[in-house]
Amino acid sequence: MKLFISDLDFTLLDTVGDLPKSSALRLNRLIDTGVHFTIATARATPSIKHLMEGVNLRLPIIELNGAIIRDLNTDHILDHKGLGLNDASKTFDCFQEVGLTPFVSGLKGDATPLYFPELKNKGMQWFHDEKIIRQDPRLSELPANLFAHPLVTDPTNGFLASPHGAAQTTVANPFLDDVLCFVYLGTKKEIFTIKNLIEEKLPHLLITLYPNHYIGGWEIVISAAQANKGFAIKSLLGHIEQHHNLLIKETTAFGDSSNDLEMLRSVTTPIAVANATTEIKAHAHEIIGHHSEEAVLSYIEALHT
Repeated sequence: MKLFISDLDFTLLDTVGDLPKSSALRLNRLIDTGVHFTIATARATPSIKHLMEGVNLRLPIIELNGAIIRDLNTDHILDHKGLGLNDASKTFDCFQEVGLTPFVSGLKGDATPLYFPELKNKGMQWFHDEKIIRQDPRLSELPANLFAHPLVTDPTNGFLASPHGAAQTTVANPFLDDVLCFVYLGTKKEIFTIKNLIEEKLPHLLITLYPNHYIGGWEIVISAAQANKGFAIKSLLGHIEQHHNLLIKETTAFGDSSNDLEMLRSVTTPIAVANATTEIKAHAHEIIGHHSEEAVLSYIEALHT
């Protein structure tokens, strides 16, 4: 069996970041005729549900660039790859060291709270306002003590200890079970300054950065090394086989930007849209039409007519 996996922004969505009704109808027709389809996106569940309203997505989806695999029908998180509170605290300190405060995408049970800082530039304001417009319930103001006392396991005795060595009896954090990623939007100088610092101090973390084509400026996402779309696809296929009784033998993925690179590397047939970056096109087996032309759906339809 074959599975089609598509990125959303600048791949499946139109030029203003929406899924046209015509696309939703075409996608439902394909799914109803037996096409196995899902999405892999940097977006989170509330935004995905808003965009894909009316689309009968039957299979689990990949969100937050691979940090989460979720069953949209039950909202249950099937798998996640987080930073861990200790590395998250160190990453947050790096941002503070250069005078920046990011959005913090967290995990608490099946919920994914999104903590926002003081919004000091138009990129950060846009990211926040886009969530407000879509009535994203994850938004909460960043607590001052979110990483005040991170706890880590002391490997010498199995007890939990603070970074200063004092033994602790609990690991409970009132706000977080884990951190999925940090997001900051700003100038290219700011983005590369924090990139260089985190590469120096936490070289094992995954750093994804790219220009923001909606508002201008640049965006950086810091996550765990395995929180990428390529790694997530391997886990996704296991869940599909186990819970949907589908043995997927071929995978086709569509993408446009750097956060799609590992996804394209991991599938049988990597496809780039015409507006994709040079790097993505170089890793694609085929380059199809522009995302504004509903090229992904036309490609899939051509194989099933």
